[in-house]
Amino acid sequence: MNPSPENPRDPLEVLIDRTLRTQPLRRAPRSLEGRVFAELARRAALPWWRKSYAYWPAPMRAAFFVLSAVAAAALVAGLYFLSHGASRELASEVAGRFGWLSFAQEIFSAVASRALAVWHAIPPLWLYGGAAVLATAYATLLGVGAAAYRAFFAPRT
Repeated sequence: MNPSPENPRDPLEVLIDRTLRTQPLRRAPRSLEGRVFAELARRAALPWWRKSYAYWPAPMRAAFFVLSAVAAAALVAGLYFLSHGASRELASEVAGRFGWLSFAQEIFSAVASRALAVWHAIPPLWLYGGAAVLATAYATLLGVGAAAYRAFFAPRT
């Protein structure tokens, strides 16, 4: 039933609203007040480092910010150092201690080069067609799943 423009509320909605407003208010259980106040007291007694960051003292927040900035700068400096020459020294040191890693790297590079050659040998139209088939299969799976859900689990009206 569509509500009229001058009375936009549904008669069922009005009836339910009137019925619920006539019900007496229910009191909370007596133990609830004690439990709520006990939880508030427990949270107030927590030390500052166990509370949210917003409750930390201002000097501690500033120190945390400074330490975080120093750690981020050290990380960036370390990555810069590794990317400009130190990575070769580190790789040679690791390869010296773990000789089998160089053998594994050679095998991996050989397999990767063969796989790349096979990948480049596949025509792009086949790749696009395969992607389209997979997308269609996925959309079909979603559609069938939605239809099955609606058929078996949707409420009957």
